[in-house]
Amino acid sequence: MMTRLGGTCGIPRYDRRVYVKVSCAVDSTGAVRPTEIDWDGTRRFPVLSCGAQQEWGRWESGSVVKGWRVEVAPNVWRTLWWERGRFFVERRDANGE
Repeated sequence: MMTRLGGTCGIPRYDRRVYVKVSCAVDSTGAVRPTEIDWDGTRRFPVLSCGAQQEWGRWESGSVVKGWRVEVAPNVWRTLWWERGRFFVERRDANGE
């Protein structure tokens, strides 16, 4: 049985997600590092630095969610998420929250 983790463990709820296209580098050990975020085909953000990576859930139950802290501008950090083959960021409200 697949467990969905949206809205738990700090993972954005499904209605708070904006799905994005992401370019990644994969090293010889299979570790994935995001290198660029393509917001909507017109806005691209290079990943200047990649911080902590975390993983929640279980592969056996099909519920794995990964998160990376990425620097998208000098001293501007965001969390980039991955679940079931798709990358997303949390939607920001009009007031920037």
